[in-house]
Amino acid sequence: MNRARGSGPARPQETAGATVVRGATADDAAGIQALPGLSNSTLRSLDRDLATARSSEPRAPVVLVAVAASGGAAADEPIVGAAFGLLQFDEGHVLDLAVAPQHRRGGVGGALLAALDAALRGRGAVALTLEVREGNLGAQALYRRLGFTAEGGRPGYYPDGEDALLMWRRAAVDHGGG
Repeated sequence: MNRARGSGPARPQETAGATVVRGATADDAAGIQALPGLSNSTLRSLDRDLATARSSEPRAPVVLVAVAASGGAAADEPIVGAAFGLLQFDEGHVLDLAVAPQHRRGGVGGALLAALDAALRGRGAVALTLEVREGNLGAQALYRRLGFTAEGGRPGYYPDGEDALLMWRRAAVDHGGG
């Protein structure tokens, strides 16, 4: 899913099982909104982000979805995950990642992050950063497996007052095999 700076939308990529990661469109809004765990800020800006994500502008948001490929029409394929990212200077920021509960621990989150990493690095990112809830040990384990390291925290970062762990992945990672 590597995108050259300023190029058109990324092509779909096969992932674990029968899941495909692709660029999101406005038609995906309802399926994305149905995913549990997306932040309120992601949900508030979803329509705007979907409208600008397909832009050739390098600073436009990257919005990807994972769909359960059924062999039918794309509209029939349920969205099982979504990832949101943004290029800030030369850093890729993972804004949000959500996977439907029944599809967790099956490679969907890793495939979304790999595709997001490739898209952001294709726009010029030399590193990726993200915030994760201190209490979300499952997500932290995923990020560590994918080469992220904890490099700090943000006290009271979340609306409920929970602290965030700040994680980075500075080196490019070979995403072979999704």
